[in-house]
Amino acid sequence: MLLSSPIAEIGAHIQIKQDIYSTIQSAIEMGMYSFQFFMGSPKSFTRKQITDNDIKKSQQLISRFPMNIFSHAPYLFNLAGSKDCLAWNGDQTQDSKTMNVIKNVEYELSVISNFNNKYNGVIVHPGNNIDREKGLLAIAKSINKINFSENSHLLLENTAGQGTSLCTTFLEIKTIIDNIDPEKLKYIGVCVDTAHIFGFGEYDISKLSEMIRMFDEFEKVIGIDYLKLIHLNDSAAKLKTRKDRHQLIGDGYIWSENKDSLEYLLNFCKKHDIPIVLETEPHDVYKF
Repeated sequence: MLLSSPIAEIGAHIQIKQDIYSTIQSAIEMGMYSFQFFMGSPKSFTRKQITDNDIKKSQQLISRFPMNIFSHAPYLFNLAGSKDCLAWNGDQTQDSKTMNVIKNVEYELSVISNFNNKYNGVIVHPGNNIDREKGLLAIAKSINKINFSENSHLLLENTAGQGTSLCTTFLEIKTIIDNIDPEKLKYIGVCVDTAHIFGFGEYDISKLSEMIRMFDEFEKVIGIDYLKLIHLNDSAAKLKTRKDRHQLIGDGYIWSENKDSLEYLLNFCKKHDIPIVLETEPHDVYKF
């Protein structure tokens, strides 16, 4: 693959080891400069408790081997409330559940904020609700209740549109951003997942022209400064199926036949200094 310059910020999602220090070591051994992990089960509210000693050792390690470190919040987290019940709409039971989500987000943010390389962050699927407009506003209200640690970043990820999931479009993400308190905007970023983009189908990013259009519209709607991470995944689901199905790069419906749009994406990320994380097989990184 011909690139205008070498890629420096690519990596993958890897499994957390006994601690973050060992996880960083694993990423270094695999030649990564960015990586992502779950701080516990992706299907549980319980998060792994990180010790101060682990943080200190990890900071010393990344001072020698600079690394962009991201955690992915559990899939259970729903900042809108729940599918059928909005947060902050008078239901105290729901509000209590959403506050529990917020406290868990605050914990992950407090841990990851200690690793202040160029980029760090906690990625979250923002939420789902049957009422799209009110759901987006509820997500913004939840974010406004978060006590952000200094140097922390919450990255809102686009979704493929399955079920009642929100943030399928850049306009929906912009609606959330527009309703976040101004003093908290510095903690907010966006993570774009290529498989989700393709699954939803607003952009057929298997085509170079559509990849260019996608980045152009992100710039116009949200602003490129908000783009803090790319989840680079091929798709096992066809265009516009609204399915979230990741596939190895080159083995899915996006890039199995032509990789011109992939080359553009890689060069775009290099130009704008945007980290890349693959969420399939970590050794897929070696393709680049």
